[in-house]
Amino acid sequence: MSYLTDTTTLLDRVSLASPQQRRFRLAAVGCGVLFLVLVPLAGGGWHPVLTGLAVVPLIFTGLLPESNAPLALTVYLGVLWVVTVPRTLDVEVLGAAVALSGMHVACVLASYGPPGLVLEPAFVALWRRRFGVCAAGAGLVWLLARGIAFLDLPASGVALGVALVLLLGWVVVLGVRLIDPPDA
Repeated sequence: MSYLTDTTTLLDRVSLASPQQRRFRLAAVGCGVLFLVLVPLAGGGWHPVLTGLAVVPLIFTGLLPESNAPLALTVYLGVLWVVTVPRTLDVEVLGAAVALSGMHVACVLASYGPPGLVLEPAFVALWRRRFGVCAAGAGLVWLLARGIAFLDLPASGVALGVALVLLLGWVVVLGVRLIDPPDA
């Protein structure tokens, strides 16, 4: 397959996309841009080269949400955050987590079905509830982390073990809650 054929197929997929799919693609790009805005707000400073490098996977995420571009963008944004932002628990951390989660949900919904498909409102509502549960979980974890950081406790293996058990419990609760039974 030639480059011209691939480009034509991509442009066909974008032009034939339903308005709903276009909104999901735009939401994915918007969440990525929000993350990039949160980096300097969280104390990471403005890095034109590092931020500029994020534009390429961001564009591909908007054009090809069903590809590996969103994964590459998520990994790059995570590395950008780790490299540039100091270790703090300000509200920007919560905003960044919600932005990445929103980008994921928007890409999942934009990549369903053939171009032009309009998703059922009940299906979109299901994903909206899942996003809400995950955002609430991120908020709860952020609040707990702020509370623990306020106590200024020394490092402890027991505390780490308890935290990992709590995390495992939260994963189990979310897994049971988000996965529908096979007969439903």
